[in-house]
Amino acid sequence: MNTSLSAAQARQPLFQPRFALPPETVASEPIHHDSRRIMIVNDDMRSAAKLKRTLGTLGYSATLVAYSGQRALAAVVAYSPAVAIVDLELGDMTGFHLANKLRLHADPRVRAIPMIAVAEEPEWATSELARAAGFLGLLTKPVPSWLLSGLLSRSLP
Repeated sequence: MNTSLSAAQARQPLFQPRFALPPETVASEPIHHDSRRIMIVNDDMRSAAKLKRTLGTLGYSATLVAYSGQRALAAVVAYSPAVAIVDLELGDMTGFHLANKLRLHADPRVRAIPMIAVAEEPEWATSELARAAGFLGLLTKPVPSWLLSGLLSRSLP
């Protein structure tokens, strides 16, 4: 049995997709995750707006911004987010304190919300501290969209 390939066969890909879209079509079609609500907790309006835009480019348009820990606590039950992205340096409490309050909340749905921590400086918090507080991960500002996307895909059902 001859196992060598002809020159024409060697140039053919081993796997041929049945329906291939042109690369520009794939890249231009936005992914929509509107059924997955995201709560951003950040007291800096510019930083929160930038994060909201990043989420929009990733296909997440259902977002709520709470500009303090207290506002997040007041809105969390009614909004029922699928994930919370929490700045660790809030004006009224730390993100760690907010995470603790969410984990001790009376509503079991709130206690189960996956959380992602965001810090201005990487020295301010370590990933070990963030994990111990119940966060899935720790991102530093400016938040890279590919890292955020990866954490969201791990945390959302």
